[in-house]
Amino acid sequence: LLDCTLRDGGYVNNWHFGKKAIRDILFNLSKAGMDIIECGFLTDKPYQPDDSIFSSPQQINALLPSGSKSMFVAMIAIGEKEMDPALLPPAQEYGLSGIRLTFHSDEIEKALRYGRIIQEKGYRLFMQPVGSSFYPDEQLIDLILKVNQLHPYAFYIVDTRGTMYQRDLQRQLYLADYNLEKGICIGFHSHNNLQMAFANAQHLLDYKTDRTILIDCSANGMGRGAGNLCSELIMDYINQTTPGRYDTLPLLELVDQYLSSVYVSSPWGYSYVYFLSAANGCHPNYASYLLSQQTLHVNTIGEILEQIPQGSRKRFDKDLIKSIYQSFQKNAVDDTQLTDHFRK
Repeated sequence: LLDCTLRDGGYVNNWHFGKKAIRDILFNLSKAGMDIIECGFLTDKPYQPDDSIFSSPQQINALLPSGSKSMFVAMIAIGEKEMDPALLPPAQEYGLSGIRLTFHSDEIEKALRYGRIIQEKGYRLFMQPVGSSFYPDEQLIDLILKVNQLHPYAFYIVDTRGTMYQRDLQRQLYLADYNLEKGICIGFHSHNNLQMAFANAQHLLDYKTDRTILIDCSANGMGRGAGNLCSELIMDYINQTTPGRYDTLPLLELVDQYLSSVYVSSPWGYSYVYFLSAANGCHPNYASYLLSQQTLHVNTIGEILEQIPQGSRKRFDKDLIKSIYQSFQKNAVDDTQLTDHFRK
């Protein structure tokens, strides 16, 4: 299991957890027995001690609990003010030991170049193509063959828009398992737009393979929009067959102490609007934007999502959705008088 609360959960609170909270979350996740813990983003932004966005591994290492058996990783996201991996110091024996590299389909060559640098610095490399769930089979296989040349620690299936059912996961899982070089882990990062995160995780645990399977999760499912697989749920599920593997209490304590208050002001989790975004194959931020307007009925949101061009649905384009929304508002019909007439 890989917990991504401090990274993916940060989309909810702009990564402003507070320094003490970040330290305590890392400690409690480690105490719970989490196998891999993602500490946040590595970017070229100035470091703010209260945020889980860092500009160097040293800043992360200073927060890590001593004596932990967990692996600690961070994410470099190409196109999001990413840190140039050439600036990474050599990996230390105790400290941040892995880099999760995420990239879009038009950034593959850059990702392969970055990946090589990350490996040369001594870090475990996790290759995570954004929205790989929408890759046609041929495109996914072609990417896997290129990734094989790096032989990373892990290659991920990423359900960015939360649209995968078990049949979809099974197909891509088989393609990855069959085409990846031996020894490369297969990871899965899900979103809960269709309430499938937990079910798909169980399906992965039942899949027969000699590879190590990595499953992403977050405390209380904290994450953008519909959120992620709940760490406490999948931990408890595994404990049913492997008693004592994980201790959910430290994780629930951090939810109670730090995350519950965030949820009150900025809730996350399944909603019908995030279902609509998944049903239309749209990035969840489109749904978030339309929700924030607080002026639209559900049928209207559906109509607006349908107007987003297919080629623009993978990535969130704020200017595009703003333009579509404003155009809709200008052309909306005011039927108040007509409605009053029929009521009379």
